Amino acid sequence: MTVATPALQRDGAAERDKPSQADPADLVPTLDSIVFPPFVREHQDERRIRPALAVLFRVAVGPHPDYYVRRFVKYERTGRSAPSWHWSAFGFPLLWAFYRKLWIFGAACALLPLIGAGVFGAVGAWLGDSALGWWTGALICVWAIPAIASGAFANTFYYRDVRALVRQAERTTRSPEAAARRLINRSATDPVAGALFGTAALLLVASLAGARLQSAYHEHGVRTKVAQAIAAMKPLQRQVEDQWTRVRSLPQRPDYGAISAESGAALVQHVELSALNGRVRFDLGPEVPELQGRSILLAPAVDAWQKMRWLCVPVDIPVAYVPAMCDR
Repeated sequence: MTVATPALQRDGAAERDKPSQADPADLVPTLDSIVFPPFVREHQDERRIRPALAVLFRVAVGPHPDYYVRRFVKYERTGRSAPSWHWSAFGFPLLWAFYRKLWIFGAACALLPLIGAGVFGAVGAWLGDSALGWWTGALICVWAIPAIASGAFANTFYYRDVRALVRQAERTTRSPEAAARRLINRSATDPVAGALFGTAALLLVASLAGARLQSAYHEHGVRTKVAQAIAAMKPLQRQVEDQWTRVRSLPQRPDYGAISAESGAALVQHVELSALNGRVRFDLGPEVPELQGRSILLAPAVDAWQKMRWLCVPVDIPVAYVPAMCDR
């Protein structure tokens, strides 16, 4: 029989006294909570997230849960649902919102282009008479700003909707498993509603916003014609400026024939240059039926440096038809 020596006994005791190597299973977090490590000192008070909550988020989201749950857990951890980018909500906000059963968010996405069309109709007259400027402003107000807003706030709205569903399921059940079963029984998405309601809302928005844009474009076209008619008066204005520069007087026999070479001459039916004050007054003709017979007054004014400048004064012309070069 072998007898253990004192040395062996000491070695065995030492082995027993050594801390055993941690089992990998012991490193698995408990089911009570997950504590996210702080990155900097000021974030050490971040919230504890229950593992069951992430699972319930995943069940409530349904298709493509990884994209959303990663963000939703971050929102829970930081306590702030900051805006983030969502490409589908940017490109197809109505279809995405109704597919995800976000009815209020979908209605808001439908209203934004209508609001943008209304705002553009109010400020479009101040963007100048350039067709490029008009179309750029229309795209920014009616499409770009609403689409950017939808893409930036989609995750935030969806998170709040999913969080409300999860909390409701947890309040009405006794365990996370029962809450998960309740969420599973609820359809997370609705492709049919997304297609039908999204398409119907898109057509409705296009018809309403299109009607407003059509009206705004008509007003822009009239303003463009008025601007062309004003530009046709340049030969008469130059005659006044040249006469004033040379002899400090006004033309007594203006050359009205110089106007005929201008592209906007066909828009004018009557022109008169006053020999007393140098004012040019013209009436719009039938080429501008909305303003036929109404007048524009171009009045010269001499500044402190004896340089002549022109004031454009519309006479009985609606503000919507007055070009940017005139006083409104």
